[in-house]
Amino acid sequence: MMEQFNKCIEANIGTDQPIVSLGFSDFVKEKDNTLQVIFIRADERMYARKRKLKELTGETKSETAVKTKQINKNLRLEIYEMFHHNENFSLIDFLNGLSADEVVEVDIKNDTFKQYYHVEGKYFVPNVGISYKELLDFTTKYIVHPDDRGDYLKLMKIDGFFERLTNAHIPNFDFAHFRYKLQDGQYRYVEQVVITGEENGIPEGMFRMYVYDIQNLKSRQSGLVANDSGLISVGRDSVTGLLTGKDFLKEAEEVVKEEPNKKWCLIAIDIEHFKFFDEWYGREKGDFLLAKIGAELKNNKEKCGGVAGYSGQDDFIVLMPYDLKLINELYEKLKEQINSFGLSAGFLPAFGVSIIEKDMMLVDAFDRATIAASTAKGDMKNRISVFSNEMQFRAQQEYIILTDFIHALQDKQITFYLQPQCRLPLGSIVGAEALVRWIKKDGSMVSPATFIPILEKYGFISDLDKYIWEAVAKWIKSWTDKGHACVPISVNVSRVDIFNLDIAKIFHDLCEKYEIPHKLLKIEITESAYAEITTIIDDLVSRLKKDGFSVLMDDFGSGYSSLNMLSTVKLDAIKLDANFLNIKENSGIHVIESVVHMAKTMSLPVIVEGVENKMQTDFLYELGCQYAQGYYFYRPIPTKEFEKLISDPKKFDTKGFTFKSNEQFRVREFLDRNIYSDSMLNNIIGAVAIYSLHDEHVDIIRFNQQFFESVDVPEFSERLLNIEQFVPDEDRPILFEGLKEAMNNRLTGSNKIIRFYRTDGSLCCFRIHFYYLGKKEGGERFYGSAVNVTELVDLRDSKKLVAKYSRENMIFIRKNQNEFAYMVASHGLSDILGLTPAELEVELNNGQFAKRILDKNRFKLFMKEANEFYKKDENFTRSFDIYDKDHNIVKLLLDFYCVKGESSNIEYILRTKIIDN
Repeated sequence: MMEQFNKCIEANIGTDQPIVSLGFSDFVKEKDNTLQVIFIRADERMYARKRKLKELTGETKSETAVKTKQINKNLRLEIYEMFHHNENFSLIDFLNGLSADEVVEVDIKNDTFKQYYHVEGKYFVPNVGISYKELLDFTTKYIVHPDDRGDYLKLMKIDGFFERLTNAHIPNFDFAHFRYKLQDGQYRYVEQVVITGEENGIPEGMFRMYVYDIQNLKSRQSGLVANDSGLISVGRDSVTGLLTGKDFLKEAEEVVKEEPNKKWCLIAIDIEHFKFFDEWYGREKGDFLLAKIGAELKNNKEKCGGVAGYSGQDDFIVLMPYDLKLINELYEKLKEQINSFGLSAGFLPAFGVSIIEKDMMLVDAFDRATIAASTAKGDMKNRISVFSNEMQFRAQQEYIILTDFIHALQDKQITFYLQPQCRLPLGSIVGAEALVRWIKKDGSMVSPATFIPILEKYGFISDLDKYIWEAVAKWIKSWTDKGHACVPISVNVSRVDIFNLDIAKIFHDLCEKYEIPHKLLKIEITESAYAEITTIIDDLVSRLKKDGFSVLMDDFGSGYSSLNMLSTVKLDAIKLDANFLNIKENSGIHVIESVVHMAKTMSLPVIVEGVENKMQTDFLYELGCQYAQGYYFYRPIPTKEFEKLISDPKKFDTKGFTFKSNEQFRVREFLDRNIYSDSMLNNIIGAVAIYSLHDEHVDIIRFNQQFFESVDVPEFSERLLNIEQFVPDEDRPILFEGLKEAMNNRLTGSNKIIRFYRTDGSLCCFRIHFYYLGKKEGGERFYGSAVNVTELVDLRDSKKLVAKYSRENMIFIRKNQNEFAYMVASHGLSDILGLTPAELEVELNNGQFAKRILDKNRFKLFMKEANEFYKKDENFTRSFDIYDKDHNIVKLLLDFYCVKGESSNIEYILRTKIIDN
């Protein structure tokens, strides 16, 4: 993160232009929500202690305020200390992760400063082009509240600054609270943090300053109700069309007052992992999804009454009658909107519901709804959570466990045990799984079931996982350096890790650091991650396997399994969920039989976890399963005990997992109702449909749910007949050719990539495998399994175009519903303008780029000409004078190349070049 921060584009110091936002928040990752939640939890504890202090002492408000101030600072300090001592996630990373209003780096020696980030239009701040001393003087006189100037100078004055920070409670770090003036003349509480030191990546003689908005916290400490409860913006959001901030709260309060006898609730809605949606699919598609959600919430308002609001990023807020049926219907509607994009389960909404009690302030209800939403995030089954007092108590307990865990990590209380994986039937050890253990100094053990869900919930599971991965690599190194043979060790990778980390690079670097063979580390990825983020998983597994690592699917059969998944991702083994090993239940036996039979057809070894007795072992061996892990063979044991085990060559087998081939799959196994349920069979076969060919037309006459979900079309029922009309003219021969080939080759069928129009006019691509079934009811019947390969085809086409039209400055142009859409493919033009490619892309797509062109009349004429060229599919060239990043006038040459026949979606390539005036 620091490397990214230091590469952030610097402001144009020395000009008279005000600083603008430079996209610092683009570097914020999933963990940021955790950081904010930690502070929220701390704020709740501060407020609770303040009330308790007053109750116990009977002090006046002013007397209590003095003691409360110290309690508040101590609690904030406690959080900062937690990251100061954390080796895995530093204090500077923590500060960078929080949402700051201002980030400034100051060079005291040279009396200069740089603003890395600035919230436009919020605080009353001067233009740049002044020295740091002048900025300090201006801030003291005009920005900081007169009553707070002493506290401000105590923190910020130049004389003795570095000496004060050196002697601070946390070396090279300090903070204080005071009020800053807003542009409307009012004041707002902020927390100002200063940090220095080369250990934090800051050169000698310099320091960095962060300003965070804490008005809501201060309002609570004063026993007041915050006007915005963190919803800073006002008015109506331009993307979603929903009310924001004070306007939402004002209208919601009026609605509740008009119908006080109705049972109302506030719902906080969070689209989980949405930050990564923009990164993976683009800002334009992200805004479109937000707009669709906004439209659905407005429909819900019309249907149920209440108010719909937007609180920024991926967060929405709804006031509506408390009716669980209506709330579930709203959840399903939002889920449908997300699924209409062909997205995975990783972006599902989380609902936090707070029932509005009599005389309850709406901001309190909003805080409760936010707490409830945090409990729904990460839970794939229970996505709607209703606030309860127990929930608030549980949140406080979770915070305590979280802080205790961080200290435990620092005190080396976290370690790992190894549970052997054995070959049946003799039980020789072929590998082991590393399982985390928290052993306190008194020898007592904290159950993983207690702390791992909390780490997953608040995003700290990656810190634990990285710690365990390195500890395992270090142990393998120490064991092999003694001349011993070692079996491969499995480590767990969570879905959060895949969102947050470059897994392949981390494991490669670990093996290089400790000089251990890659084959001695096996990576276990839980099955739910494969289902949620398949495109990312495909790439990750390929990189890991190419680098010599073995990859296992953990918890197979837990609810997301399909043969399509296994055929797409090339694994080394699957681990069967232990819950299916209840031999007394026929359903459990049938699931195990089904999975083992499926694995045989894929030549995949199966490891069954949770084997506890001989009856289970015999059953698995007779079924043809070769590997097991469980208490019947070994419990998880410390590394010392494991070393004793594998010191005996008779007890371990260095061949690892191998596959023993078996008989071919039998059709009757698919037809046996005792083995397969309808739901399970559909999961196995994936997205399929039955097609009918008659009179040169193709109809879809039957399809399963998986097929419906894979097709990105809202009104699918209207697109079942004559589906060739939804295929581009140039692709229709491919469709009919595929059906003809399937008729001529009934054994292997045919495999074709065919494009279809979406309802918005854009194209999606499907790989369809057709099999001929025979003639029925006047038409030829075909079975077809479909996989959406739009992203892969787009990537292939983009690479071809880059190779053909390569130039330093290149932009792809698409057109959907008469609107041009731009995708920046190289850095050249963005570098000239002093923007990131993402920022340039936003400017092009929202029309702001036109403001950079000096001759407005020439630009208007160009837009008319461009449409004429577009209609004729012609290439054309134009040039304009624009300002570059140094505010110099340069001439920009634009070359437009029509590539409509060379790509599935890209219609024009725009190449740019700066030429001499």
